[in-house]
Amino acid sequence: MSIPPLLCEHPQETIRRSSYRAECGVCGSYWDLESLDAVVPYDASYPEMRGHWDPRVGALKAKTLRRWLEKTGIQLRGRTVCEVGFGGGSCLPLLSELAAHVIGLETNASAIERLRREGCPAELHLVTALPARFADLVDVWLFQDSFEHIPNPAGFVDWMVGASAPDAEILLVAPRADSLSRRVMGRWWPHKLPDHQFQWSRRGVVDRMGRRGFVVRAEFFPLKFASPRMFVAHVMHKAGVANRAPGSAAGNSIAVPFNFGEMGLVFRRSTR
Repeated sequence: MSIPPLLCEHPQETIRRSSYRAECGVCGSYWDLESLDAVVPYDASYPEMRGHWDPRVGALKAKTLRRWLEKTGIQLRGRTVCEVGFGGGSCLPLLSELAAHVIGLETNASAIERLRREGCPAELHLVTALPARFADLVDVWLFQDSFEHIPNPAGFVDWMVGASAPDAEILLVAPRADSLSRRVMGRWWPHKLPDHQFQWSRRGVVDRMGRRGFVVRAEFFPLKFASPRMFVAHVMHKAGVANRAPGSAAGNSIAVPFNFGEMGLVFRRSTR
């Protein structure tokens, strides 16, 4: 199998093959060779199978984001915020309450159409048809388990630079390729999924952002609030089983904080 160029931009000759991984010898990010040939359609079935439209799941995601904003000290009042990969849009109403202007980006056209029909207050764009920049420069970028889905991060982050305010910040939560849980769990790691083809290490993300003028301002351990029903949905998703059952209220009413090998980073734009 021909291994594509490393998305972390480190030299291709450093790659080490290990089981299903083609790992960067500099930062530890890797291609999941078993997922490279997977075709995951971002259509109406994608959010449906992952429970993105369940309002109880959405409420937990919004609660999680509010906690992250408080923990990292990111202020949204009077600012323009852009969520990259908003999924079911469950956090957009919260962001609209806190920020002056909210933008949402998605690769799933059906999700955008649905939210527009429902009167979503955010400005919504398809990632394949982005303007050179928005009317307002973005002050805060949010990546909530979306950065690992971007097939061309170099081009996307280059575009972000042109759309960013001089003091822009990035809140990024993503699976961590060099985490203890990944090393211990191997193929059973919850983030080993067909649509996670390239797994980022901490250094891989930091180096990537640093080359585009964003430096680390803060780090945090991103705990998520999840219900038993959400755990079941994730297991079914990992197993490739459709998950359209509504579930009981009890299955979503109890929530516990958890983290299976995810990193939380806050970047700020450097003017130097």
